[in-house]
Amino acid sequence: MPPTSALILNVNDDAASRYVTSRVLGLAGFRVLDAASGMEALALVTEETDLVILDVRLPDISGLEVCRRLKETPRTQGVLVLHLSAQAVGPGDRAQGLEHGADGYLVAPVDPEELVAQVHALLRLRQAEREVKELAREVAHQRRLLELAISCAADPIALYDETGRVLSANQSLYASRGSHAVHAPGRTLDEMQAADGALTPYLEQVRVALRTGQVQRGTMVLGSDRGPRYFDYVLSPALGAGGEVLAVMSSLRDVTESRSAEEFREQFIGMLGHDLRNPLNALSMSAQQLRRKGGLDERQGMLTERILTSAERMDRMIRQLLDFARSRLGGGIPVVRSSCDVFEVVRRTVDELRASHPGRVVQLESKGDGLGRWDSDRLEQAVGNLVANALKYSPPESTVWVGAEGSEREVVLRVHNRGTPIPAEDLPHVFGAWRRGRRAASDAGAPSGLGLGLYITRQIVRAHDGDAQVASSATEGTTFLIRLPR
Repeated sequence: MPPTSALILNVNDDAASRYVTSRVLGLAGFRVLDAASGMEALALVTEETDLVILDVRLPDISGLEVCRRLKETPRTQGVLVLHLSAQAVGPGDRAQGLEHGADGYLVAPVDPEELVAQVHALLRLRQAEREVKELAREVAHQRRLLELAISCAADPIALYDETGRVLSANQSLYASRGSHAVHAPGRTLDEMQAADGALTPYLEQVRVALRTGQVQRGTMVLGSDRGPRYFDYVLSPALGAGGEVLAVMSSLRDVTESRSAEEFREQFIGMLGHDLRNPLNALSMSAQQLRRKGGLDERQGMLTERILTSAERMDRMIRQLLDFARSRLGGGIPVVRSSCDVFEVVRRTVDELRASHPGRVVQLESKGDGLGRWDSDRLEQAVGNLVANALKYSPPESTVWVGAEGSEREVVLRVHNRGTPIPAEDLPHVFGAWRRGRRAASDAGAPSGLGLGLYITRQIVRAHDGDAQVASSATEGTTFLIRLPR
């Protein structure tokens, strides 16, 4: 509050002293009202009054009584009171005045500069108090909004403070635990863990989020009155200006039904793949026998080759389906490691793709040592998927570059192509299942496939304790990278 906007009531029964004080305050820019008695002062004070300069010895009631009444009345209890006395000047008088609620005490005569400075100090204090109260009201309002949002959320939500104590949790969370709800506000992580041991892995992740300030994700299984329920959870730390963790919000989503549907689909795919193989093998073997027997005219030979080509493609799709089912139901794609040269695996794969794409240029460069213990058949499948993908999504006249580099700790494989980049919003999902590229393929007539190739590639690499990554931009092109630790 600017000093010139402050309204001051000057209360003193001595006219000369009252005039001098009011004159000093007026010259300092304050608005000043005068009162000669305690009762007159009580009549003049309003909510608009900022400060009362109050003599202690008044003719009707004492300044101490005036101060007490002002502080006890809700309408005026926020008004500042500064005692100014020429008679009650002892330490006991000052102590008594402050005990009765005064905000300051001066002994007259007082230097005009000291008086104005004291008034300014009290007004600054009052302004700071008002700002703190306003901030507290805003914080309380925001907290009520947060609690309302949490309580209205359909998904289970809990909020933990920096120590791991539950600040709030909505009814959806309680319902998700059936009759075993343990997220009562005020409970600590240790108390919740003691109450329900099934929460232990989840609560450990809450501790990690509190300790590191990093988002944690996972899935947990919780018991309920309806049987086991599966929940995906996200733990999102709220950080202060200095990077310290202030709280962690946990949001859960019940994925039991979708998980059951996914498991059923994967089991169905596995059974379908096995059941399709028998008639497909019979078809393929019959076509091969016709080709070996000979005596076919040109049209018959063309149809036989088309049958064989389609059968090979169908066989690849079935193998992808079976690999997908194994990876999702059996804990990952199985690999059989043996000593092999991954550079030779890459060279053999590239030669086969060069032969099947006679109009394309695939450049291969290798550096270092490619020896190690890997599953050569699976790596050939992974590299073949990446190179075939690069050929499919690059201009026919462009070169696909394949690089293999071996170091003491790992072998790194890169497949690079030019062409339309992968959209930025698709990059995080490129290695997901059932993902088909939205980029324009170089061969418009090429079948799009099942969208499992890149998913299976990453699963093969991870089965070798490695990882697959991708980077794509209009300027740099698209590069898939495989890291295989030795």
